[in-house]
Amino acid sequence: MATVKDVAKLAGVSTATVSRALANPEVVSPTTRKKVEKAASEVGYSPNGLARSLRKSESKTIAVVLPNIDSTFFSDVVHGIEALAHKYGYKLLIGDAGNESSRLRSYFELFESKQVDGILSLSSDVPESMIVNSAGEVKLPIVIAGEYFSDIPVPTVHIDNHYSAKKGVEYLIMMGHYKIACITGKRSNATYNARVNGHNEIMKKWKIPPMDNYILECDLSYIAGYNLGKQLLSLANKPSAIVCHSDEAAIGVLKIAREMNIPVPSELSVIGFDNLALSEYCVPELTTIHQPRQLIGETSMKLLLDILEGRKPNPEMTLPTQLIVRESSCPPPVDQRLQIDL
Repeated sequence: MATVKDVAKLAGVSTATVSRALANPEVVSPTTRKKVEKAASEVGYSPNGLARSLRKSESKTIAVVLPNIDSTFFSDVVHGIEALAHKYGYKLLIGDAGNESSRLRSYFELFESKQVDGILSLSSDVPESMIVNSAGEVKLPIVIAGEYFSDIPVPTVHIDNHYSAKKGVEYLIMMGHYKIACITGKRSNATYNARVNGHNEIMKKWKIPPMDNYILECDLSYIAGYNLGKQLLSLANKPSAIVCHSDEAAIGVLKIAREMNIPVPSELSVIGFDNLALSEYCVPELTTIHQPRQLIGETSMKLLLDILEGRKPNPEMTLPTQLIVRESSCPPPVDQRLQIDL
């Protein structure tokens, strides 16, 4: 196995210079650094990464905390994070918080014990005490990916949830729908609260009276979409369209509609949110709001790298969305259409 002495001999420098060139390349000249790197490559020398990181008080590891590891949405974001992390020599430690505060806290404690250099949280359901100190300052390198805080100054990467929800609902209204239900996440979460507010705002704009039993909250899973879809479709005045704030919930609605012999889209239009790969392969293909999931991951990792390297990060990055129209939506029957005076 090659040693530092072998590299030093081939490069014509001292072993101390080799150590400096590989561990702290900024302290040696570019010419020396290139000479040492070339020699190390030729003899097959690989420095002890763990020892080097300990000397520099770095783990070269990032904790990525997920609220639910089963979600395809979150796995797509992680792919984006991993691509950039690998490029810059970082490894990921994936943590499933399972929507439990004790498990969430355990991952944040990894930073306190110097086992990770920073945290990327894919959930904003984090107690403020874990993030800010008594002076209200953020006390650790952290970025929120996909969601955001409404009152804590943490760098975030997300979409415009309010606008995106309005875009989906207005598309339905312009086709003549007015009995539009919504299956959303917990409104205590700023992301889903913004989406519901956008939904209600556009309904109000078109003078469509709100119906409280048309707005339902859940964990946005397949089974939740199935169960709440059944509740909505069992109403005497059932909706002609259901907007779901996840594709998984929307696919659950498609399943219960089939079982209840309610044809989609001729009697029921269904819209999802995220544009997961599965949305294009379900029957019928799902109309949905596209979120750039991998770009959310890459951008959030870039912000965290800025923090770790001492640069001031952009405090908030809002990425674009797109309405993807497929087979699960169409105008309602003529006798059920909203008469719109344009």
